[in-house]
Amino acid sequence: MKQYLYILGFIVLFSGFYTSCKENTLDALREDEVTALNKYVADKKLESYKDESGIYFKDSIVGTDTTMVRSGFKLKLYFKITLLDGSTVFTTEDKYGHNYEEYTFYVDANDATINQSYVQQIAGLHLGLKKMHIGGSAFMVIPSELAFKAVDNSSIGIPRFSTLLAKVYVKSGLSPEAQKEQ
Repeated sequence: MKQYLYILGFIVLFSGFYTSCKENTLDALREDEVTALNKYVADKKLESYKDESGIYFKDSIVGTDTTMVRSGFKLKLYFKITLLDGSTVFTTEDKYGHNYEEYTFYVDANDATINQSYVQQIAGLHLGLKKMHIGGSAFMVIPSELAFKAVDNSSIGIPRFSTLLAKVYVKSGLSPEAQKEQ
């Protein structure tokens, strides 16, 4: 019996040494993301588009409407959100690249029902939208710290520490005041 206890103790001690010397996989995943993000930004020459929040924001078309999106707006969007490798994770496009149905997006909403949608949970998207005019379109690079961080959403195609690329068109929007009048 004592022999079994010694062997068991040795195994526990050895496994403790093994796991303590092993690199933290979350740290390694984060480092891999930062490396891939920096390479993407450098390859696409986006360094100058980084803002104070940490997203890279580039207006494609400045909206003709002078109304800036702000907190509380209810927007109708078309979007395509992909990973750095190009795989699509969220989109309003059909398989031919056409948009037919807008997505209703609430900027900085604090309603639990609204925030159950994965797209609503992307903090970087909220930040980028507040830089846009109604009728405008933009391209955003959203680091994982402003998206899903270390959360494993592999079931919907988003691994931990994934940078998101978002192409967004704000078709229309209602201010909080206009929403009350409806």
